[in-house]
Amino acid sequence: MRLKTTLLLLMITGISSFAQNNLSPKYDERVELLSVVFRLAKSQEYINNTVKLHADVTDKYFGKYSNHEVVKLAQKLKKKRGIGYDAVMSMAIHLEIKNNSVYFNPQLNKDGLDDRWGNYADEFVLAVQNFYQESKFNTFFKANQKMYDLASERFQIVSNEIHIEWFEKFFGYKPKGQYHIVVGLLHRGNYGPKYVTKSGEENIYSILSAYKVDSTGYPVFKKHQKSTLVHEFCHSFCNPLGEKYYSDMESKATDLFASVSTLMRRQAYGSAKTMIYEILVRASTIRYFEDNGASKNVVEKLLNAEKAKGFLWIDELYKALERYSSNRSKYPTLNDFMPEIVKVQNNLIADDLLSEFRSNCPKIIRTSLKQGTNNVSTSLKEIIVEYDKPMASYGISDKGKQPKMDLEWQNKERTILCIHVELEPNTKYLLDFRSVFNEDKQGFPLQESFELDFTTGE
Repeated sequence: MRLKTTLLLLMITGISSFAQNNLSPKYDERVELLSVVFRLAKSQEYINNTVKLHADVTDKYFGKYSNHEVVKLAQKLKKKRGIGYDAVMSMAIHLEIKNNSVYFNPQLNKDGLDDRWGNYADEFVLAVQNFYQESKFNTFFKANQKMYDLASERFQIVSNEIHIEWFEKFFGYKPKGQYHIVVGLLHRGNYGPKYVTKSGEENIYSILSAYKVDSTGYPVFKKHQKSTLVHEFCHSFCNPLGEKYYSDMESKATDLFASVSTLMRRQAYGSAKTMIYEILVRASTIRYFEDNGASKNVVEKLLNAEKAKGFLWIDELYKALERYSSNRSKYPTLNDFMPEIVKVQNNLIADDLLSEFRSNCPKIIRTSLKQGTNNVSTSLKEIIVEYDKPMASYGISDKGKQPKMDLEWQNKERTILCIHVELEPNTKYLLDFRSVFNEDKQGFPLQESFELDFTTGE
């Protein structure tokens, strides 16, 4: 789903690239339609208010449909089947809209849908059709065409950066279809679904969202977002390989996922299989940038950034891909090389990888107030927390009662945090420094969550 960080994105901006002007971004009514439905269903990944002009117009127009049958069904499927994120976009590209009707594209097979839809696809499409007609959705869509056209036009600066031939060269085959770039304004995150027609035509999508506006409130995009575009296109090539070989990788992948499940779930990756998809995509994306001019230094930093997010064997996988790239006569396609990747993964020792990961994580090494202190004076005005590494962020969860407080770094290295507090008498407080909310400048999370509990006196 999002690729960190601003520093790395700026590095990527400097990597040479090739123009590919036939990749024209579009705004897709199907994507907008399902984004609206899941926005009404309060799915957080479909509530993006960055382009407030459009978000406000959307809420005003569709607010009265918040209890529509399709919204209730979306809420039910979210709870019962985990329908959200890329599953929604998988459905969107399998739909067809024509003559004021929404229906499942007759040229496609339902088995191409995300598995989470199960047996609910027909029921959902019928409910969407009713919503589309009752809300006069097409009237809304046409009325906002200026915004859609502008977003698509402005995203061209990103699509022009992509060397599309790389995908076919690297993965070893040319899809019998087209690449599609879709810009969305209502969803958060980015998605890379695809469909294959009954005749074998394969259409690959990269569905991107907006995260910045100009002074007039309209969306703007930057060249560094090409990293996300490449990432999402890679999903259409990597996910089928992960699916095909997952039974051979499942046992070890499950062990690896258990080691970093909190980090994975924070990124909305809820299973070992999804983690396999993602690590293949991320290693391939970095390979794209190296093949198109990235220096060894940039590649190393990109690999470290992925390792910090919990992709523990990204180094080993990347070295395997280098071997693949050097032996294409033996391995014409990445599919041919996948058994070698399976071997690499299955020879890993999860505990050793986790130990190495933890050794890179920052720690809290000192607090001016000891854990479990009682009778703390209400005259205490500040608590000092010291980390062993320069930090990019700090975070205290809402677990337990917190004092009124204000936080600031005491030094330019960002290793000493000062918490200004106002304490009440006879009160038990808890400052919960959750691991995933506290990251160092390399992106590594706090080695262990830390709870600073104390009680004030009279």
